[in-house]
Amino acid sequence: MFDIKGNIAHFRRPDTTGTHATYPFITRTSLHGLIASVLGLEQLTGTNMIGIQLLAPICTRVQEMSMLGKGWLGESKSTFNRPTSIELVINPNYRIYYTGDHLEKLSDMLQHGRSHYHTYLGSAYCLTFPRYVECVEVETIVPQQDCALTCSTVVPSHVISSLMPAAGCQYGRVGGMHYQYLGERRFKGTINLIYETAGKTIVIKPKVSSTERPVTFCMLPGKEVVCIW
Repeated sequence: MFDIKGNIAHFRRPDTTGTHATYPFITRTSLHGLIASVLGLEQLTGTNMIGIQLLAPICTRVQEMSMLGKGWLGESKSTFNRPTSIELVINPNYRIYYTGDHLEKLSDMLQHGRSHYHTYLGSAYCLTFPRYVECVEVETIVPQQDCALTCSTVVPSHVISSLMPAAGCQYGRVGGMHYQYLGERRFKGTINLIYETAGKTIVIKPKVSSTERPVTFCMLPGKEVVCIW
């Protein structure tokens, strides 16, 4: 487990151009890139599963920035500085759960506060410094249909049979998030996620996961249940 937080974040939605809208939390592909940066890899390889827990409420703001026409770079010499509306996540704070082929090296790097490349929250101007939390043994849970399961992380919608709303909670859905990065700005597959906007737990009735986008529920030593995918 490790935490990442910052003052701002921007996880750009690929379906927005003129205005750059953001996802409310770090995407799977961005998180793989952050881990690869820590490890010094061009791209994260092998088997990797991650879980994302919101440690702060989702809050976004829109701000105009000058994005084009630097005035001294190549073709941009002939362009002008165009104000572009960018949606930013304010005070993002996430706990990341990771298991996979790079667990041992990643754990060692984070414990000693080392990283090969700089790490950021979606855009280079949103720097973050991952903080190691701990490594723990977890118990894998076999979902039982029609049995309620309380989960502390965001949950892919394709493993939810039904969502059981709780008083005082607000739920959001992220649709069409890239699933796998193939390199050279190419992606494969998408995934949809359900989350509670303030980071509270989600109560669901699960259903069997697909083999194409596998999902595993795990119980931590403190009996907290997290979802990794």
